[in-house]
Amino acid sequence: MDEHPNRDGENQIPLIAWALCAFVPGIAGIACLGIKSEGQWVFPCLLLLNLGCSLAASFGLTARVKNDGTRVAVGMLLAIFLFFMNVAIVIFAGCSGTGRIAP
Repeated sequence: MDEHPNRDGENQIPLIAWALCAFVPGIAGIACLGIKSEGQWVFPCLLLLNLGCSLAASFGLTARVKNDGTRVAVGMLLAIFLFFMNVAIVIFAGCSGTGRIAP
């Protein structure tokens, strides 16, 4: 017997995993601050990673909302918020010198 049955299509991924997924682009961006000669591919890749993780995390966090319209509206607002929060985190880390390895 299964100890944890799937009740009414309940999402099996815990909410904390979605919250951690939301901040992966910020961590990747801070890690890329130390790159001395980045190519033209770093910035677009980080933006796509940020967009994908923000959308996935926002809809993962709102998956348990019953009303479809509310879920989409809150999910989109949360995705926009997470996107710009990750951008702000990387900008503040870059300005403070956190991402630098050596002077």
